Amino acid sequence: MAKNYGFQNEWDFFNYLNGKKVGEINQSFKEMLTSIYDNLTDDMNIKCYVDMAKNKEDLWITINSIRKNISIKMGSENTFHTEYIYNFTDFLERQNVPMKIINDILDYHFLKESSVSVNANNIIEKITLNIYKQKYHKKINNINLYFQNNESLLKKLINRFVIGKNDLIIHGTVENFSYITKEEIIKVLLANKIMDSSSVHFSHLYFQAKSRKDEVMRFFFQIKWYKLEEDISIMRQKKEH
Repeated sequence: MAKNYGFQNEWDFFNYLNGKKVGEINQSFKEMLTSIYDNLTDDMNIKCYVDMAKNKEDLWITINSIRKNISIKMGSENTFHTEYIYNFTDFLERQNVPMKIINDILDYHFLKESSVSVNANNIIEKITLNIYKQKYHKKINNINLYFQNNESLLKKLINRFVIGKNDLIIHGTVENFSYITKEEIIKVLLANKIMDSSSVHFSHLYFQAKSRKDEVMRFFFQIKWYKLEEDISIMRQKKEH
């Protein structure tokens, strides 16, 4: 069985922090905790819990009876959210998103505007995502423009897809990590809301079908934040200057 490095990484953070006093952790961890806690002192105790329910938060940290929720990521293809596609479209309807945009998202998800394509040899073949992007790039652009131009809705999507109940996201390992607060997440994603892409995206959050082959998973989508590590690095550098 393949080892789940992400799950082990969560326990590594738990093992490093749990049961220590603030004065016993290294400077990187102190700076991280200071970003979400006010008035920390070295004699304060740290308690941690791993969220076995696997919601958006992976680790709960409690100091001075105040609990903070943490998500821990590593690597470059970070999935932040998975959802039944029709739950999402119901949400968009409640936000008064035009049905044209909603239907175009469904077409993109299922590749159902045209289920077949005729190649250069006049042979009918099933349409692929790349072919769909080339053929219907205007639809994709219209989807992206709609969300770029609706910042209040984009904030709601950032909260839905990434933040949830989290106060902080950590990227990396105990030995080498960086972090971003929920306020910084909104700031960095809104700052990058306008970008050129052939994919449906919400700033740096990319919308993808979970699977187009599995008969169950094809009804689910996922949100990927590929530039998470880079975005955190840029944010931390700005904070230092």
